Amino acid sequence: MKNVHFKKIILLLLIVVGQQVVAQNKKVKSVSHDALTKAGTYTEYISRAGVIVQVGDSLQINNPSNFERYMYITQNDAYLRADEMNKKLKVKAINVSGDDKKGYTVFFTCKGLGATPVFVRYEDAVQTNEIKLLDQDNTNLQE
Repeated sequence: MKNVHFKKIILLLLIVVGQQVVAQNKKVKSVSHDALTKAGTYTEYISRAGVIVQVGDSLQINNPSNFERYMYITQNDAYLRADEMNKKLKVKAINVSGDDKKGYTVFFTCKGLGATPVFVRYEDAVQTNEIKLLDQDNTNLQE
């Protein structure tokens, strides 16, 4: 008899907990270039130019700024080579690192060129035309 009641209580708890988990909303953590005051991981970034970049957006690698290498795009602690030009990257995480004394830097962790992640210092890479944010219309790029 106790075993039947125990099973009913467990079933009821699972139903209640399951409903609570499904009801959770995904919170958007946004950070702006003008308001970088805390290091951390975010889901949305508003750039210096006012462009909104979100996790899941795509970036296109453009021309390297230093002859055959990209200065602000790295993989495996090495600068990315020019043979990766015109490839597409997908933003997996938006990270802010630094402190109040030295300043803060925004970099994106991207998936797209092999097994290891690609890191992009976004503001510097955009300024030197190493990278650009893709619209939904740009589908003719290499993966």
